Amino acid sequence: MKTELTKQMIENIQIDHGVLFKNYGLEGEELIGPLRGGTNFKVERTYRNIEYDGSKGETEGLTTLDDENATLTAKTINASMETFADKLPGAKVTRDEQNKKITKIEAGDLGLIAEEAYTKNITMFAQKVGGGFIKVTIRRVLDKNGLDFSAVQKAEGEIELSYKAHHKYTDETSEPIYTIETVESMDLEVL
Repeated sequence: MKTELTKQMIENIQIDHGVLFKNYGLEGEELIGPLRGGTNFKVERTYRNIEYDGSKGETEGLTTLDDENATLTAKTINASMETFADKLPGAKVTRDEQNKKITKIEAGDLGLIAEEAYTKNITMFAQKVGGGFIKVTIRRVLDKNGLDFSAVQKAEGEIELSYKAHHKYTDETSEPIYTIETVESMDLEVL
């Protein structure tokens, strides 16, 4: 049995922290940060086995995928009004008329969250030893974990970000809830 690592295995090791962007590649693209403690991408799936009389247990070819959800999480120490607003989709946000900066956030009305409250995408880049990056993008995103912010002596306030992708109720064949790909570089525009 061969037990030696290959060069390709070594080159595919992911190193260092991830970098997050809001609306990557679109108008309004923003770097999310500063972050602390890295980033995490998680896909949760529910599988179901079709049962039938006389079955001996799980049967090949009779497993269905019932649902699939994707989440990107990180912690930020950016205690900006924009961060707070992203954490509270559906809240009433007041902006300064001149520079469009958020000046106040208040509890909003209960009910459906408006489509314009969804972020188009959140994208994570994670560097590999051999060069290049793993690029993970989730789409139609809300952070539905609420806001938990503490001011602590001799420490920085951390805000947990938990971005959840959402399916469309219409055909989503052109935009799946997530994509994972390898890319040679991050196309960054310094603003």
